[in-house]
Amino acid sequence: MVGAKLQSETGWLAWGLNFGPEPRMVGTQALIGIKQINGSFLGDKYNVTEYIKIECKLLPSPIDLNVSKLRFSSLSFQYHIIEATIHLPQSVSISRINHVWQVGKVAAGMEPKIHDKTLHNYDGTETIDLETGKSLRFRAAKRHHARTAHGILNIIGWGVILPIGVIIARYFKKGPIQWNKHDEWKHAHKTCQAFGYIIGATGWGLGLWLGISSKYYSFPKHGAFGISIFTFATLQALALRLKPKKDDELHIYWSMYHHSLGYALLAVICVNIFKGIKIMQEDDKWRPAYIAVIGSLTFIFLVFEIINWLQFKVEQKKEKKRRYSPTNEN
Repeated sequence: MVGAKLQSETGWLAWGLNFGPEPRMVGTQALIGIKQINGSFLGDKYNVTEYIKIECKLLPSPIDLNVSKLRFSSLSFQYHIIEATIHLPQSVSISRINHVWQVGKVAAGMEPKIHDKTLHNYDGTETIDLETGKSLRFRAAKRHHARTAHGILNIIGWGVILPIGVIIARYFKKGPIQWNKHDEWKHAHKTCQAFGYIIGATGWGLGLWLGISSKYYSFPKHGAFGISIFTFATLQALALRLKPKKDDELHIYWSMYHHSLGYALLAVICVNIFKGIKIMQEDDKWRPAYIAVIGSLTFIFLVFEIINWLQFKVEQKKEKKRRYSPTNEN
């Protein structure tokens, strides 16, 4: 028996065995229960072949399993279950067997449509020992920890420390911290950006390894954003060493480029972090936490922007008084 929630009007729940060398969707002898739009529940057997990769319909078909008492039903709170009795062939070793499960939101008649493309969907596989009941998926556990580390490092490095460095560069030149030397804020800015770059680049490298080691799925948009972030963050880091001197006529153009690229980079980082959170399906924990971080940083930006604007207006008034004072007229 296997079960899951199906909250949409239609949907499907699948479970099956794959007698190949690895637990994967293609090659699975599956039992699929489909929730119909009229509220009824139908279940059948499906042979998942390579043809689904070229968008052929997945329809009921004979499988190499002796299945009896197949039933798909609904319990309370939109929880649905598949029940069946399966007689395994004698040639199958029960000490190492691959089983696969999946949930989808859309179905048309007895045809289950494609499921969501999240890690929880792609990770719906396991190799188990039926004699002991223990899982043999050591690699999957390592990948899960690596994904968590990848997300945390990128959020801290790209999504928190780099924006703090930008705040220092924009608002801390004259205060509120009293620097001992005029250019000390630059050292604080460079140190902050260096730490952010190192932590973010480490997380990016971990994500690159995860992408290369994933045989059956990938997230091209998330990966493309990640490569762009790393590339332009590297250019920003190199620019601090290769920038023209203040008396160079190109310095003003370099400053415009450096500032524009920096702000654009922060926007892309924010978008890609939310993409990563969605892929990992950590919307209930990570998304609110990062929204709180962004909200705090945005609030700081706005407060300092208002302070700068008020200081500018005060200095403007002082300059006007100085120009038109009786002392200056004489």
